[in-house]
Amino acid sequence: MSTIELDLNLAKKLDQGMRSGGIVELPFPVVYIWALNGQSSYKTQGGALYYGGWASKTGDLESFSNQLNLEISAEWKLVTIASRDGAEFDAYTTRTVTFAPIGKRESWLYEGKRFTDYIEGGRRHLQVLAYLAEAKGDNGVKQFNPWGPVVLTAKGYQARNLLDALARWEKATSQIRWKVSPGIPAWCFYMTLGTYGKERQAINVGKPGAQSPITPISAYIPEKVSESLLSSLFVGSQVASNMANLQDQASDWLNAWKIATEIEAEEIPEPIFPPEEEEIPF
Repeated sequence: MSTIELDLNLAKKLDQGMRSGGIVELPFPVVYIWALNGQSSYKTQGGALYYGGWASKTGDLESFSNQLNLEISAEWKLVTIASRDGAEFDAYTTRTVTFAPIGKRESWLYEGKRFTDYIEGGRRHLQVLAYLAEAKGDNGVKQFNPWGPVVLTAKGYQARNLLDALARWEKATSQIRWKVSPGIPAWCFYMTLGTYGKERQAINVGKPGAQSPITPISAYIPEKVSESLLSSLFVGSQVASNMANLQDQASDWLNAWKIATEIEAEEIPEPIFPPEEEEIPF
């Protein structure tokens, strides 16, 4: 069977003409991973359910990995998560993810509407398109292998933590990058984000009288970023080229939240167990 061909610019123009209101999908396969608050009730189980970290719906991660012929890292643990209404669903969880960011979009949600700027009472929603990597190695020597495109998504205080982590990574690597890789941004080097250590770190957030605990995600910043370490974290020319290509393809998606809009039904987050910060923020 012959391949159907059409000028891509023409195809894009015709596609844009039939978009209704607002949902812009990424034009390539991707899996969504959301910031997960740990819960003290999961102490015996441990992992991200207790300490906090990241989660992805089982069906989404498995479908994506099958489609791209990728293996799901052993770092991801299959768990069952209970929702507020008593229902349950399966998800993969991990305390940390290693990735190189490609682009981000941000908005504020309030009473069923999405706003481009902060609004009193609104809740920040952040999504970061990124290239995920898998760390392999023993005895402290690790190699970072590119895996595939993902969207890291967070709301409320965790969205702020995600933004802070990106800023800290850029600052922590600035001097050594200026020395050994002038002109190359921090985003061309893999960073690790999540929760760490053997003690669960939780803080109360929210207004007095209506506070709830979260387990903040943060960037892993080595005590010293050496030349050898930075070199090991470089994504490489091929992955950098792939990232630039994905960024170009995602331009409509990245810009979609720059226009205030009603939240479409399929965009409404599906809440899981308390606290309020804990949601599947698609």
